[in-house]
Amino acid sequence: MNRTRIDWADFSWNPVKGICPEDCKLPDGKSYCYGRRLYRRFKMDAKPRFDLGEIWKPVLIKKPSRIFVCSTFELFHPDVRVEWRDWIFTTIKAAPRHTFIILTKRPERIDRPMPENVHLGVSVTGAEDWKRFIGLSKAEARVKFVSLEPFLGDIPIISPVFKPDWIIVGRLTGHGKKHDPSTHAIQRMVDQAWFLRVPVFLKNNLKDIWPGPLIQEYPKETP
Repeated sequence: MNRTRIDWADFSWNPVKGICPEDCKLPDGKSYCYGRRLYRRFKMDAKPRFDLGEIWKPVLIKKPSRIFVCSTFELFHPDVRVEWRDWIFTTIKAAPRHTFIILTKRPERIDRPMPENVHLGVSVTGAEDWKRFIGLSKAEARVKFVSLEPFLGDIPIISPVFKPDWIIVGRLTGHGKKHDPSTHAIQRMVDQAWFLRVPVFLKNNLKDIWPGPLIQEYPKETP
């Protein structure tokens, strides 16, 4: 468990190790998954496995913190055993002072109600991912959010199906500016969020694109 440079979290917690089979790809088919690059760079064991030495570390942190769960692996992928998730959620319930942030690309596979101290989100990069809103709307969680990172297209979030409690927007880093969102697209997303009275968080990697101070709001429940 490590301190993280992710803007909206204090720590990353990865009790599931290995290369995530849920590869993240650009429209041209190229992978941009930082977790895969990390494992290949350091030649770590690629096989999915559960790290028992990692599982209780959040309990040892006394200060209320925002903890990103499984930042390098899809928690609801079929390769993650149910008993692994059982261990993870047992720890989450044992540390109610923390906010645990879970981000998934597979909301249709969510297999349980979320504890009160979980913020549950879906990763959406373009209009083709819109169906994940529907999957998230059916999940049971006190706070539900949408992460538009990388924000690759103009995505409508006003929907009769689902209203998120929080929206995160960020650009793709490490691949040049080819896939940068336009200022207009970001502004439209902010306008939609504020119209719905939804807090919006613009990541630090947008500071070269966004013309003013970055808007970095949190859900009211976040410490």
